Amino acid sequence: MLRRLTLGLAAISVAVAVAACNSSTTTNLSIGPNFATSTLYAADTSQNAIAIFSAATASLAAPSYQIGGSTTTLNSPQYLDFDSSGNLWVTNYNAGTGAATLLEFKALATGGVLPIASYNGSTLLIPQPRGISIARSANLMALSTLNPTASAASEVLVYTIAGGIPFLEDTLGGPASLIDVPTGLEFTSNNAVVVANSGDATVATYTLPTATPSPSATATATASPSPSPSPSASASPTASPAPTSTPLDLVPTSAIVGAATLLGSPRGVAVASSGAIYVADPSAIGIGPAVLVFAANANGNVAPTSTIAGSATGLIAPTDVKLDGAGNIYVADSGAGKVFVFAAGASGNVAPKAALTVGGTVTGIALSP
Repeated sequence: MLRRLTLGLAAISVAVAVAACNSSTTTNLSIGPNFATSTLYAADTSQNAIAIFSAATASLAAPSYQIGGSTTTLNSPQYLDFDSSGNLWVTNYNAGTGAATLLEFKALATGGVLPIASYNGSTLLIPQPRGISIARSANLMALSTLNPTASAASEVLVYTIAGGIPFLEDTLGGPASLIDVPTGLEFTSNNAVVVANSGDATVATYTLPTATPSPSATATATASPSPSPSPSASASPTASPAPTSTPLDLVPTSAIVGAATLLGSPRGVAVASSGAIYVADPSAIGIGPAVLVFAANANGNVAPTSTIAGSATGLIAPTDVKLDGAGNIYVADSGAGKVFVFAAGASGNVAPKAALTVGGTVTGIALSP
């Protein structure tokens, strides 16, 4: 069983994102159109925004919509994913100020929208959060973080989401785990989690202990924003000191590692329905910025089954990768400030079928469910 470390509302810094406003601030409550499945969301780290592309397989010179502005409290957004309700969760880490938060936005929200929940990084034990993945069918969430003051300086934390609130189940970290500067991660169909570790150039898969059901929240859940122009304000619960967690030094089920893998500094990962693992790597050994593709259940010092790399690809510094239901490959590139879209099965020095211009430094991407 997972070693539960429950964070009820009394131990979570939840900023209720319903604030008093008047009719002149209705943009704070913008709710977007009924976006199609697989609408692309991209974290724009340098502009503190989330770029939204509603037609993601054709080139676009600018986002269709965005979430941005001071009311969003976005602060160097990193990676993002969607929960079972379609709500968007975004990790934020500003290296200059040390500010770290996990924000939740209402499904389909756009503009200067208020987050429906804000969790302080130190309270969630994620002082330097990076990657996020949510297993929607199991209501599990995994976050990667650096934690310099902890016994394991690099960690992956696993939570259950109950009543919209994350409850910490376990912390993974330690020498046997091979977790070293983790960035992107993704759940597999059987709720194992695949982690890209840029520190030791590994992509490791962890079979998690079985989660126990989360208890009911001990206080009223965070209110959702109202579409009306004048919602009433709600007070935030008072946070109490965060508990501590001893990392579980979990040996990975499999680990892709070694010179033959070409892994240089893996950043983002995606898992295909076939189980194949796609890795965004800005400095793949011998080929430079690339997407590396590994067979399902790949383990050890194994070569990729295919690569996307070369001047025609446009890749400069890929940071994340995702796949849609048709197999199209979406690659976030912080160097280009774009998300490149490659056809299903693309391989070699091939041009993308589309380029989506984010406008700033793109880090993580996610496709809406």
